[in-house]
Amino acid sequence: MRPDDDDIPILTDAIDRAPATQSSLSVDDIDRLQDKLCATSLKIAESTLRDAVRDAEHELRERVMTALRRELPALVRDVLDEHLKRRA
Repeated sequence: MRPDDDDIPILTDAIDRAPATQSSLSVDDIDRLQDKLCATSLKIAESTLRDAVRDAEHELRERVMTALRRELPALVRDVLDEHLKRRA
């Protein structure tokens, strides 16, 4: 036996039957919640940004040191060769 479609509750029926409640939050409560949400969000953003800057700084330091290790010996050799040729 198949139930009649009229016997199946739908979402709008459930919403219509739900008792209407007023918010128990006062304006001061909402202000405090807003302040707390903003403060917490800013702490998370600051921490995330600090970690990102630290990671970027580490990456840049590694790139600079890699370039110096690769290029500095040749640069020093060229300068010394040029200086020694002038003296000769």
